[in-house]
Amino acid sequence: MNTGTPERLCFKYVAPDDRDFLSLVKELNKSLTSITSDSGESSFKVEAFNSEKDGYLVGYLNGEPTVCGGFRYHSESACEIKRMYSAKPGLGSLLLGELESYAFSKGYRSALLSTRRVNTKAVSFYEKHGYHNIPAYGKYVGRKVSVCLGKKL
Repeated sequence: MNTGTPERLCFKYVAPDDRDFLSLVKELNKSLTSITSDSGESSFKVEAFNSEKDGYLVGYLNGEPTVCGGFRYHSESACEIKRMYSAKPGLGSLLLGELESYAFSKGYRSALLSTRRVNTKAVSFYEKHGYHNIPAYGKYVGRKVSVCLGKKL
């Protein structure tokens, strides 16, 4: 039932061991496993968090944890987007915008990421938001199942 009250998405900066963040990441892992047969967990380690260089957030829609995402240090000027997830369609753009702004405030001037080629919805989403193909980096070099994307912030 629509009460006429607009929905509000409020962001909270968190550490990656935050309970709400981990709950949403658990949902993300299930979703990725169904799409790609890989949860992506091996590319994300909570204990590697560096509060000075990395950033994570949870978005609350009307008080409920609904979206999450983060970025981590890649180089002095570039961060890597990680663990982006929305439990409700249509909020991904707001989440990505907030992550990019947060990364910019920490001194990053570009963002990069990797996703599975088979996850065409994610690839299209990032391309729609200005990300373009970049050379594979790190553990993704030589991995045909992955596509690497980047963008200037």
